[in-house]
Amino acid sequence: MLIISFFFLSSCTGTYTHRTGNNSNLSYDSRTCDAHARVVAPTYLCRNPLMCAPDETSIALASMFDNAAAYDLCMLKKGYDEKK
Repeated sequence: MLIISFFFLSSCTGTYTHRTGNNSNLSYDSRTCDAHARVVAPTYLCRNPLMCAPDETSIALASMFDNAAAYDLCMLKKGYDEKK
């Protein structure tokens, strides 16, 4: 279930465009925000890498959502809007 959730979250990430229309720094800013999100909201790794135990599932999902939110907030602060 965790692996399915990970792919679902990855596919939900939209495309970002800068408010000015200049996307020349998009790749750099995206990598910077990804690194920032990994530091401020690290994802929880289950004891068994193939399957989370019942007591770990909610922790793992919450950490993935927190990581995605930290990334989105970073991109918004850099002037990007998400196109869905």
